[in-house]
Amino acid sequence: MKMKSVFNLILFLLVLFYPKVGYAQSDSELILDLKQKLAQAEKDQEMVGLLNDLAWEYYYQDFDSALHYTDWALTKSIELEDTYWKSVSLEMKAILMELSGRYEEAISLYLQVIPLRQEVGGEGLENTFNNMAALFQNQQNYELSLVYFRKSLEIEQSRQNRAGIAACLINMGISYKNMNQLDTAEGLFREANKIAEAIQDSLLIVHSSLSLGDFFWKNTQGDSARFYYEKARKSGLASKDYNSVGVALQGLGTLEQEEGRLGPAMDYLNQAEDYLDRVKSFHGLSNVYFRKAQIFKDSGKPEQASQYFEKYINLNDSLRTMEILRLTADMEQKYESERKERQITELELQAAERELQVRANRARLSMLVVVTLLLLFLGGFFAYRYRTQRKNALILAEKNKAIQVALQDKEVLLREIHHRVKNNLQVVSSLLSIQGREIEDAKALEAVKESQNRVKSMALIHQYLYGEHDLKSINMKEYVTQLSQNLFDTYRLDRDLVELILNVEPIHLDVDTAVPVGIILNELITNSLKYAFPEGKSGQLEVIFMEKGRQLELQVKDDGIGNNASQNTGTNFGMKLIQAFQQKLGAEIIIENKNGYSVTCAIGKYRRIWLENIAS
Repeated sequence: MKMKSVFNLILFLLVLFYPKVGYAQSDSELILDLKQKLAQAEKDQEMVGLLNDLAWEYYYQDFDSALHYTDWALTKSIELEDTYWKSVSLEMKAILMELSGRYEEAISLYLQVIPLRQEVGGEGLENTFNNMAALFQNQQNYELSLVYFRKSLEIEQSRQNRAGIAACLINMGISYKNMNQLDTAEGLFREANKIAEAIQDSLLIVHSSLSLGDFFWKNTQGDSARFYYEKARKSGLASKDYNSVGVALQGLGTLEQEEGRLGPAMDYLNQAEDYLDRVKSFHGLSNVYFRKAQIFKDSGKPEQASQYFEKYINLNDSLRTMEILRLTADMEQKYESERKERQITELELQAAERELQVRANRARLSMLVVVTLLLLFLGGFFAYRYRTQRKNALILAEKNKAIQVALQDKEVLLREIHHRVKNNLQVVSSLLSIQGREIEDAKALEAVKESQNRVKSMALIHQYLYGEHDLKSINMKEYVTQLSQNLFDTYRLDRDLVELILNVEPIHLDVDTAVPVGIILNELITNSLKYAFPEGKSGQLEVIFMEKGRQLELQVKDDGIGNNASQNTGTNFGMKLIQAFQQKLGAEIIIENKNGYSVTCAIGKYRRIWLENIAS
């Protein structure tokens, strides 16, 4: 059973600040081997261990399968009344909940694990504390993350596990660095590096050296940063950790660039690009492209600079935003195909009914002819007519039953599609959140955060569609209310200072209208929350959504500081998204900067779904 060592590795996923890119793939040889062992397992405890191993192997590539095996393991451990395996299975489920962005549920599960770990003598408790700390660090709650990192550190120290101690120190250093307590962070990084050298743990050497290199670079201590970047590069090559090699080379290139040595800087960045491209580290490649573009620009080579700026923009915008929109469009297309198939089925039913009606009319005509010409056979004719109608009725009933079953199956399939779209968007949101932890640049971090909010606005639509709601429309009053409250929670505004006023009619819109409206609303509310109310300023943010005549009116206005140089909505990516959907919705956008800031969208192209249509 390798779960104990696996939980330790979770720590390093948080330290590295590198995104892990997963693709749908067939089962690996390891997974097939585990499934074979599971089929041959004789002991229940062995079966629970194998189920948790399978859940871990599916962790990144197939969330549903991972959750299936985790729930199976948890059910089995409860049946066995095995406290240890129950704690392992609950912790595995907590990790999956964190991956899917369900943080409150993950925390609740971790809190259930702690007393179970203590009941079996504390085995694995250091991993539980570490995972909880990592979750809080991911939510930027650095104070609380340090509480649990210290608990994990105390256990590692009591067991004299030097590798675990070093790993805890690195993670604590990251939290202190993000809290701007730089002296404390430096001391922790140095101590971790010293321990890693003493025990010759190449992975810890790489990570602690990279942390120190980044620390000294940000504090403009070039010589020290260069020393640790070079150290990380050599250790990474020795351990074949090519991702870390690429990041170290990028750091060396950045130092050379900032010190005006553009030739050596380009050499380092070219090597970094090769290594990072080999392991498909898109975040690292994005930084390399940006640095190379700057060097080409400073070297008077505008054409090459333009090429790398374009690569940088494509990698940051296309991979983070457009790919998400493409995935959503694909799922919507599948939904549309299912809807058309259902319409075809209904038309076939109508044709069958018309055919039966024609046959009935012919039967009646035949009856009149037979009555006129063959009165002697009247009794036989009525008997024949009765049998014919009964047979037709049975055929019609069977067809109606088959069609009803088919329609129910298609509805289940549609709900499953929306469920999977929602799950995929939650995974994308979680990956963006994880990637955000790795970004130091404030603007880049804000872009990732905005992309995550866009994903959440689309995921919310699909959540309504697969739930107990109908499959045809979105209740915009419920959706706008939930989206607005989510954005308030995201930007953590004091609701005693900033009041949210919602004036939303209970209008039901089709999905093709609701998705772009949701994205536009997300951008407008985000814009106001970011710029209208600087720290300590009170005011009101009002969202209006109603139907006026033959138009929908969407208005977001605030009584904040109004438009300024930093709030140039005409050129940022959010306004570009709004303009992209403007033509599709036939919308007219009016911006006013009087007594605050107001944006009004008069939407001409939309489809409203009435309640009687929903019921039908």
